[in-house]
Amino acid sequence: MRIIGRIGHPNMQITVFSNDGRFPVQFELSGLTQIYRFRKGDQVNGLADIRRLIDADFAAAVLRQFREMQKIQSDLFDRHAPSTDTEDFNDLPDLI
Repeated sequence: MRIIGRIGHPNMQITVFSNDGRFPVQFELSGLTQIYRFRKGDQVNGLADIRRLIDADFAAAVLRQFREMQKIQSDLFDRHAPSTDTEDFNDLPDLI
């Protein structure tokens, strides 16, 4: 797999690859990644076609998905964060 180009975007990094008749397009934002694969064919033959396909509506949908992914990750960390309840300290011995 080799990088054939990048698509500029103010919020995310978009990298276009070429790999065995496919064009994986990788979107990155804040440590999260989404990859969409496009097969080489009538509508997609290279970087110019990928640039045409990745329009503002598609990019907005990818950003919405990133927001949902960030929420899922944040909820995960919240569920597994150490408890801050003072009750957890009640069974500690008193120190003199």
